[in-house]
Amino acid sequence: MNIKRITLMVIVLIIACAAPQVKKMSVDEIKANQEKARMHYSIGSEYFKQRNFDAALENFNTSLTYDSSYYDPYIAISNIYREKRNPVEAENYCHKAMKIEPQNSKGYEALADLYTVMQNYQMAESVYLTGLKYDSTFTELYLGLANIYIISERNAQAEAVYQKLLKMFPDDITTLKLWADFLFKQGRYQEAVDSYSSCILRYPEAEELREKRGDAYTELGKHKEALADFQEILNKKPDNWRLILKIGNVYLKQGKYTEAKKEFTKATQLAPNDPLPRIYNADLLIKQGNLTQATSDLKAALAINPALSIANVLLGDINKKQGETNHKSKKYQEAYNLYKKAIEQYKKVPVSDAYYNYSKTEIERCRMISGKIKEEAWFQGIKIQE
Repeated sequence: MNIKRITLMVIVLIIACAAPQVKKMSVDEIKANQEKARMHYSIGSEYFKQRNFDAALENFNTSLTYDSSYYDPYIAISNIYREKRNPVEAENYCHKAMKIEPQNSKGYEALADLYTVMQNYQMAESVYLTGLKYDSTFTELYLGLANIYIISERNAQAEAVYQKLLKMFPDDITTLKLWADFLFKQGRYQEAVDSYSSCILRYPEAEELREKRGDAYTELGKHKEALADFQEILNKKPDNWRLILKIGNVYLKQGKYTEAKKEFTKATQLAPNDPLPRIYNADLLIKQGNLTQATSDLKAALAINPALSIANVLLGDINKKQGETNHKSKKYQEAYNLYKKAIEQYKKVPVSDAYYNYSKTEIERCRMISGKIKEEAWFQGIKIQE
């Protein structure tokens, strides 16, 4: 045997000895690893519920070291990265899950939900629809799709999705509730009442449904029915100050100012550090013409929450109303100053706020009236100080 051949054989033997020997796991070992994977996933899920995301992430990753084909931890890790505002990793883990089980609808739900949070509504819609091709019975995909249509102001398409769900799952409480909420937001209050009533028949102990029905009755002007719903809940939770405010608001709409005042005062005592009771009370005071005390309440509310748009709007309304009074009395400088104050209050409402369009309109109105005041004052020989 020549030297070259011997050398080659030696090298082959060395490589063979050095190569790692992959041990094939037994069925029992595989099962044991799968159990450990599920144990760590369960622990991670508990940490996730507690919003301890670091501990949850550690356990989910440990779960995958025992079973890298385990689908659920990938979705859970994606959700953690979404909470941590890391969309790249969140998306990455969704795709990892999809590679393992491409027809599992949970991955499509997680990815579409992520796109929704990222405000990439076109992609979200596409993923929801793709997920439904694999599983046309997965409720969450329909609800997510309906939400995209609502956000995109495609209400007819949203309604079609809800109607399809209601036919498929007529007793699903989540669908029934969201459908009723949709009707309420559309201003279809009687239909909302009917839908909430249907839910309450099936789930009479669901207080949230009864409260929402009370809200719909309030919008319809069915004050007796609204009070009955609110009072039934309040009998069980007498310190629910938000519900007390709603009862006070019903009295306010009825013109029962004394009863409304009692409820608003009670709510203020129960929640002294929340601005909302002061807002309701200020609204009552404005209707009673007590603008000075209303201003005091609104300023107290803003001291608690300076970004409270409704407080700034109401203060703007008060200044505008006082400006109108002074204008009629030909107190031009005082009127001009008050309209100027009103404009400053309205300007504090951000573009994204629901009150922005109202504030924008009132700013234009106040500026127009301010111009008229300056003209009238000029004719009277009065120079308005800016």
